[in-house]
Amino acid sequence: MNRKVLFGLALLLAPLLLIAFYFGRPYLQKKRIARLEAQAQKLLAAGELIDAELALRKALELDAADPELHFQLGRVLEKEGVLDQARDQYLEAGKAKKIPDALYAAGIMAFKLSDQAEAERIFRENLRSWPEHVPTLYQLGWMAGRKGKCGEAVPYFEKIITVAPAEAEAYNNLGYCYYTLDQLEPARDMFKKALELKPDFESAKKSLETVEQDLAAPASEQPGSTAEPPSPR
Repeated sequence: MNRKVLFGLALLLAPLLLIAFYFGRPYLQKKRIARLEAQAQKLLAAGELIDAELALRKALELDAADPELHFQLGRVLEKEGVLDQARDQYLEAGKAKKIPDALYAAGIMAFKLSDQAEAERIFRENLRSWPEHVPTLYQLGWMAGRKGKCGEAVPYFEKIITVAPAEAEAYNNLGYCYYTLDQLEPARDMFKKALELKPDFESAKKSLETVEQDLAAPASEQPGSTAEPPSPR
């Protein structure tokens, strides 16, 4: 084969090779990311947190916008006890609005870092994207109840029992809020429902006894709130 033919073949094949490289590169990159992700999961399962973190950071060097990688890195950093960095990774994962647990986890990290205002802000932001996310609803209701704002807590717990009617804790906490707001009969109904779902629920059992005593007593003799307060999830 003479040089002219070889040169012609080279000119013909060069664009094809460039096209193959251009379209094949993302595929190869995805495969490498998948390998690093699988490696990180194995290391995490083995308790090798630092190595799992390094594998995920290498994967993020290949695709810094992947929300799942940020979420997984947040999980590893949380296990390492680096809560501020875990929060930041969860926040980054939440930007894509594809993982409902991302901002929720960021809110939990903020709460553990004693920044309740930031935690509440993050939970509210998550609820705007995922209005039926039960853990987020629970945290907002719980935080409002703990601050004595039971009127604000009620809609969150009411939403939970609509979305997840088998949540005994939500009925219990809703009962507490109703009781605090002097709505004794609805409170009694909520405590009964909590016990129906979870017969060994001691908090609901004690609160039901209190409500029934109050309902049986004359209004002038009814004591103040002694029902169990909302319990953390």
